[in-house]
Amino acid sequence: MIFSEGEKAKEKIQQVLKSAEKEVGRSRIYYEILQNLGIYYDVNQQTDSSLIIFSEILKESKKQGWKALEQRSFNNLGMNRLNSSDYKAAIAYFSEALTLAQKDPNSRPGDYVNYISNMGLANQELDLIDQAIKYHLEALGIREDLKNLDGMAISCANLGVCYKILGQLEEAIKYYNRAISYAKEAGNKVLFHRIHDNLGSLYVEQGNFEKGLILLEVALDSSDGFTPDPKMELSIVSNMAASYLMMGQVDKAEGFAERGIELLKEHRELINYSLTLKNTLAKIHFRKGDFEKGNAYLEEYEELNKKVFSQENAALLTDLQVKYDLEKKENQIALQTAELQEKNATLQRNYFAFAALGLLILLIGVAFFFYQNRSKRKQELLVKDRELKVKEAYIQASLESQEQERRRMAQDLHDGFGQYISALRLYVSQLKSNSAKEEFKTELVSRTDEVLDEMSKEISNVVYDLMPATLIRQGFLSALEDLAHRINASQKVYLHIEAGNLPDRLDELLEINLFRICQEWVNNVLKYANAKNISVNLSHNHQVARLQILDDGQGFDSGIFLTSKRNGWKNISTRAELLQGKLELFTQPQQQGTELLVTFPYVRRAN
Repeated sequence: MIFSEGEKAKEKIQQVLKSAEKEVGRSRIYYEILQNLGIYYDVNQQTDSSLIIFSEILKESKKQGWKALEQRSFNNLGMNRLNSSDYKAAIAYFSEALTLAQKDPNSRPGDYVNYISNMGLANQELDLIDQAIKYHLEALGIREDLKNLDGMAISCANLGVCYKILGQLEEAIKYYNRAISYAKEAGNKVLFHRIHDNLGSLYVEQGNFEKGLILLEVALDSSDGFTPDPKMELSIVSNMAASYLMMGQVDKAEGFAERGIELLKEHRELINYSLTLKNTLAKIHFRKGDFEKGNAYLEEYEELNKKVFSQENAALLTDLQVKYDLEKKENQIALQTAELQEKNATLQRNYFAFAALGLLILLIGVAFFFYQNRSKRKQELLVKDRELKVKEAYIQASLESQEQERRRMAQDLHDGFGQYISALRLYVSQLKSNSAKEEFKTELVSRTDEVLDEMSKEISNVVYDLMPATLIRQGFLSALEDLAHRINASQKVYLHIEAGNLPDRLDELLEINLFRICQEWVNNVLKYANAKNISVNLSHNHQVARLQILDDGQGFDSGIFLTSKRNGWKNISTRAELLQGKLELFTQPQQQGTELLVTFPYVRRAN
């Protein structure tokens, strides 16, 4: 019931929990039941609530020595972290569950096969596909020995996904078909329909539209009594719309696309899963000659792509602004306090001066003390004021950088898409012409598809410039390697990356700032230095990290950055300051080679 009638399941679990606590107290039975409540919260994406419950059960299991429940608690915590996209933590929990189970003499493979399968899922999400396949095959073997049809269907479906990612489509199709057969025999209608959706979209990508559409229609068919949940239905109708559009059946494509739009209106929380739908709608309206709607959907598609990164940048700037405002208010209060202290000191000096001539020496001493104290206080306040101005400059530079990035993006979209849209308009007007021959119209449709493909590539390039997906999913070093791959593909400049004694992932803010420094400076070198080789070296020693960027291009007068009105060097300086680092530039005119060096404190921490 947790998966089909969630609220009713939650109500029943809570009723039984109350009865169990009343009759047997917080015994093992109580925690076994509580485990189901945690699973309910996890399935319904209330991951914080499920994390609290699973952690409580794990703590009590360790205390009481309930080994089997302890293993399941580690597995449940792994699923919780998997659903929260914390894949490394998920692997750690699954691994702990598996280790405990394999050490237990009373444990059998059937007791821990789910832990193995979940290890495969976590590795799959980290793009460690070869490792994921190893775990899925191991889980499949155990489930085959147990004749567990439902588990066999799950393992085969996971293997189909992995082989599709690797591009081994024949293997993917083989395992998808096995999964469909096992799911049907086991009566698992949810998995049966979901695999039809996956396999159907795979055939469509291969260009086998007839077979793909048959599978997608089975996925959407409810004659067996199964009704897909909104998320699954959105996936299926989006794939159907894209398929019919590729076949040139625009009206049918639009029908399924409109069905997807209706689903989004009813379930706004599914907006992040509508990229395929938005892209397809844009293409549909471009083909129909409705460029206004086509552009509107294209903008929605682009906005959805960059939303996560925009939110992260906005959150970072908001944090800086709040911190700056608080410190500014504190400084204003401190200045007012200093002024009041100065007035009080003056009154006291006058009082003692008129009180008695004999206390003149003491008065002078007191006055001198207050003067010195006030001067010191003012000096401290001036230092703080300067620090605030520097931070204000950081914020201003960040805002200017953001505006500059928006202008650049607007220019890229205008320049890149203007010519494509003009070409599309020309093709569409010719398609509308009654005088054009059918053979020529067929060629025009083919050209239109090519233009749309080029527009899609242009969108990918713009999104990469905003924030590379590799940086978020795999970290700074992987993002640098991706950047090097893109640059080296031109075979004009060679970018070499070298990193030693560093973990795979750094703090998120540290990774973003380091990548932006590298990206900004490498772009400068590509534009102005006429370099053939660029080397990026990152090292760590004695709690100090070094980022060194070397090139063999033309040297220059570094003083030009002090008078430049451009934001490039300001952005690099700002990001270095945010790392509490030191920025140095070594170059001279008429000299080959330039070095940019950033040193900053870094203490390695456990993941």
